[in-house]
Amino acid sequence: MRKTFISLRIDSISNFLFIFLIFSHVISIPIKAESSAAVDQKVKAEATRSQFRKTVEKSYLDAKKWFLNNIRDEGVFVYLYDPVNDRYASENNMVRQLMASRLLAEITLEQPDLRSTHEKNLQFVFSRWYRESNDGYGYIFYDNLSKLGANAMALRTLVYSPFFYDYADKAKNIARGIISLMNDDGSFEPWFIAPAYQYNPDDILTSFPGEGILSLVEYALKSEQDKYLMAAIRSQEFYLNKYIIHLEQNYYPAYVPWHTMALSKLYGLTNRDEYARAIFRFNDELLKLQDTTDYIGRFHKPEYPHFGKPHSSADGIYTESLAYALEIAKQKNAFLHQASYESAIRLSLQNLVSLQYTKEYSIVAKRKQKMEGAFRINAQDQRIRIDCTQQIVDAYRKILQVF
Repeated sequence: MRKTFISLRIDSISNFLFIFLIFSHVISIPIKAESSAAVDQKVKAEATRSQFRKTVEKSYLDAKKWFLNNIRDEGVFVYLYDPVNDRYASENNMVRQLMASRLLAEITLEQPDLRSTHEKNLQFVFSRWYRESNDGYGYIFYDNLSKLGANAMALRTLVYSPFFYDYADKAKNIARGIISLMNDDGSFEPWFIAPAYQYNPDDILTSFPGEGILSLVEYALKSEQDKYLMAAIRSQEFYLNKYIIHLEQNYYPAYVPWHTMALSKLYGLTNRDEYARAIFRFNDELLKLQDTTDYIGRFHKPEYPHFGKPHSSADGIYTESLAYALEIAKQKNAFLHQASYESAIRLSLQNLVSLQYTKEYSIVAKRKQKMEGAFRINAQDQRIRIDCTQQIVDAYRKILQVF
């Protein structure tokens, strides 16, 4: 009896194993097929990503070459050039000049052969436009006024400069001057020296507060002085309340990139989820502005005329903002945000490269150094303004970090 039981048990186990092996073989076939498809998809994705990077790198190197070739002998950047009439404009803008100075400072850290060019630029800026008040506050003075944004960009330039410690006193005085414009609730005043004409503070303050916060965070990290970081956090809390909690009433795309950059740095320091959520909220809203039908990739739609005219400088900095948001999305494993930002950045690249002057343009052959690698203002405006190329170069540098 015992022998029969053992025999039956062995037969049952054998039958079970036989059925299991057949079943496993059957269900493994589609699994292998899916795995093969997934591998193919991954290979294609990597090839697409590689081609995307090559396009960015080529456009970046051409743009950087133009950028470095368009600094005048005295050390200031060429501000505005009309290639159709081969004419330079006499107008200027300190915020845009100093954004270019900051980029030059950053590139100089990577290319020491640019130190003399960068030093000449610093000497020009601080001998012509830098002033100090009776209280010892440092500020940039041009056209009889001093803007928060210009002071923030001057501070950022020094923070990134290899000559920071030579200018340490000026940097400290500018940082103190920026804090002097901060109210008790963390909000900013737009001017260190206000203009004589009437103005709407809300219009002026679309970009300046984010620039001010960002400059204070960067200066705090460079100088290792917590009081500047605490001031930046206090101000950021005010603007999170204004622009996130009350976004519908106060939304304007121009403030998004600067707050995104500041919040990105603050998130890296504090790991506070509310900063990451704010970055996503800001940049999700920015995606609504991207054209996907007519001028594909640019950040302008006719239904939002109050957000300004189409401009490659805006396209550049909005793309940079999305690259910062993508970086945070990757850190947070926020896959839906990551996919949205990657897609928008790819679309943006289509627009950006279409605005870049290359050797294929017949006019470029005549004015190679003045034009090749630069970006025109938009599809209809052929002029070249320094911040257009500078903003796009900054965007490319961040894209190449995160893609």
